[in-house]
Amino acid sequence: MADVEIVRSESMAYDEALRASGVAHDEALSAALETAEAEQSRAERLQAATVARAEALRAATVARAEALREVSSAHDVALREAEERRAAAQKQAEEGYTGELATAERAAAAEAEAAYEAEVEAAAKAHEEALRAAEVAVQSALERAEAIRSAGIARAEAIRSAGTRRAHALRDAAAGYEEALRNAAHARADALKRITAAHDEALQEATVGYLEALRTSAPVPPPSVPVEELSLDETDDAEKAPNLVLIDDLSDETA
Repeated sequence: MADVEIVRSESMAYDEALRASGVAHDEALSAALETAEAEQSRAERLQAATVARAEALRAATVARAEALREVSSAHDVALREAEERRAAAQKQAEEGYTGELATAERAAAAEAEAAYEAEVEAAAKAHEEALRAAEVAVQSALERAEAIRSAGIARAEAIRSAGTRRAHALRDAAAGYEEALRNAAHARADALKRITAAHDEALQEATVGYLEALRTSAPVPPPSVPVEELSLDETDDAEKAPNLVLIDDLSDETA
């Protein structure tokens, strides 16, 4: 009877050790599978975050290029309109100056022609009445000189007025052109500032999303059994294991 009990106890301990080894193997395999699944999920999330960041960068770059193109087009249109207004103002000033100068020339020519005709008439009368109309001839000469002087003064005044108006018109046109250039430059600078700020914000959001994706996709280590629980389990197994009786010499008991 003693031999049978000893063999049965050793067989039970061996079976228990095999079962514990199988359980440990299954747990290690399950932990390895969970770790692999976590790594695969992390890689997928990282790939999705990278694709999203690249798409955000591409969209921001396209938007910035489109905005720059629109700003450049608007600036070119503003410059062209300012140049056209300046040319129109200059042309109008030139036409006004030319018209006024022509009017002044015609008026001076008419006055000179009238003075010449008066002079011819006075000379004829003076020739016919040389002896009787000496004083009238002198008076006519004085009137002719005064008329010529008045005509010259009027012509000079007309030319001076036309030149002053032309200078004022040119000054106003130059001031309008400079104001249009300044407004276009300010508008372009404001648009560039808004585009740059939007681009920087898009880059920052993409970077923050990328870092958040990296943080959330960090691998999680498998749960480990505390040392105290492991030591307690080994103590319980030792207590539950059957006591083995070591027999050095069976001949002594049978005797």
